[in-house]
Amino acid sequence: MKPLTGHIALVTGAARGIGQAIALRLAVDGALVIVSDRDGDAASKTASRITALGHQAACLTLDVTDLEAVKASIDLLCAEHGRIDILVSNAGAGKSRPFLDMNEAELQSQMALNFGSVYVLAQACARKMRATGYGRVVFVSSVTGLAGPIELSAYGAMKAGQLGLMRAMALELGEHGITTNAVAPGPTDTELLRVAWSAEQVAEAGERIPARRIGKPEEVAHAVSFLASPEAAFINGVVLPVDGGFTAAGGYMAEVYRQRKARQNNDKL
Repeated sequence: MKPLTGHIALVTGAARGIGQAIALRLAVDGALVIVSDRDGDAASKTASRITALGHQAACLTLDVTDLEAVKASIDLLCAEHGRIDILVSNAGAGKSRPFLDMNEAELQSQMALNFGSVYVLAQACARKMRATGYGRVVFVSSVTGLAGPIELSAYGAMKAGQLGLMRAMALELGEHGITTNAVAPGPTDTELLRVAWSAEQVAEAGERIPARRIGKPEEVAHAVSFLASPEAAFINGVVLPVDGGFTAAGGYMAEVYRQRKARQNNDKL
């Protein structure tokens, strides 16, 4: 039997990229996946792709920053499906801006999307999970929440805040059969990244990672599916970097990269 057979899973920001890969993986592993995104058409296409492959999916158009809509949607999903077993809180976005140039309007926007909505969504789902005595909550955080990012101060701070929330939830909800964990992806090969970065930047980013490449959305999805499974029942309150060793290497990889470039330049002489 597939590990998530009979489970109801909600994945936010699931129309594309890492969220889409997670939705597909959970469905392959047996869950009925609610593909949620503010882009309803794209969410519908992802759900249709999943069902065309013979798996179970439905779509939900939802802007997670609309907190009243979030709470109403969770009530509606539980009324329709009976419960929510798995929440993967993936919706989020960062905007590059130097710390000293960040304005208050942009800061509030970042806080609403990357922390406020995450808190309210998790709370709404956890209340339903407590009633059934079972739940898996997985936050898709980021390596920017583990180390100081360059020109992503608000995004990094909110992703770090998600990890603090995760630990608090693990402490308070563990006795109700609910686990709360997080994954922290490093640079990952998504459509959005390919738009933001040139091919040269992608290659250079890979050279700064011990694995010497950037990640794949499917690799993040594999980690999420494990943390969302019944087998992960005794894993609670942890963050799992999915980053090819980027976090473990710390500043050391910068020196490795410098030495490697120096050798390459010498070889050209």
